[in-house]
Amino acid sequence: MLEDQGEVHISSEPPVLNPEPTEDVAQPDPSLELRARIAELEHEVVQLKDEKLRAMAEAQTMLRRFRQDAENQRKFAHEGLVRDLIPVLDNFDRTLAALAKGASAEAVADGVKAVEKQLRKAVESHGVQRIHPQGEVFDPEKHEAVVTHETDEHPDDTVLDVLEAGYLLHDRVIRPSRVRVSKKP
Repeated sequence: MLEDQGEVHISSEPPVLNPEPTEDVAQPDPSLELRARIAELEHEVVQLKDEKLRAMAEAQTMLRRFRQDAENQRKFAHEGLVRDLIPVLDNFDRTLAALAKGASAEAVADGVKAVEKQLRKAVESHGVQRIHPQGEVFDPEKHEAVVTHETDEHPDDTVLDVLEAGYLLHDRVIRPSRVRVSKKP
């Protein structure tokens, strides 16, 4: 409705609620926005691929180092024992040299006993223990019966003699004792 000096005129055209844009107002091009978003996502994909490749390379490096460390540990696991045994070998060499120079049998025997004591001390320091089963009940986990001896003096399955010493390494049998065992007649 239009007012014109007190008179009311009715227009035959409906009122315009949303006027059409004129050519002067620039509308954003949706394809430009999509292309920008695509470029942004492509850049993000490139970055993620780069991060993935770096992570894979780092994992491979860590795996290589782990394998190398494990190989070195396996290779040098006995280094301490070997270091402790080298002086024993030196003393054997000295004993043999003394024997070659004409040392008395008693002096050589004393040297051998000293070297044997040194050797036992070296292996014991690394957890090696000798099994002393004489007089004990036969235990197939620690003993190997090589000979049986019929006797009334001892109960069945008593270790009478140790023919060859057995050894433990930290409670694990490395070699069972070879023994003579009693048996009732």
